[in-house]
Amino acid sequence: MTLIGPRPERPAFCDEFEKRIHGWHYRTMVTPGLSGLAQVTGGYDLLPKEKVQLDL
Repeated sequence: MTLIGPRPERPAFCDEFEKRIHGWHYRTMVTPGLSGLAQVTGGYDLLPKEKVQLDL
């Protein structure tokens, strides 16, 4: 059994994404075991901005 949920980014990336993409930090507030639409439909192929749009 594995837990799913938004994969954490490196802290330096998170700081930069939060400056450029409003709402980035909301992706990390998801309870482990839940999966967002970005993870299910896009995987690694999405840009950070696209991930936020899908998850929120």
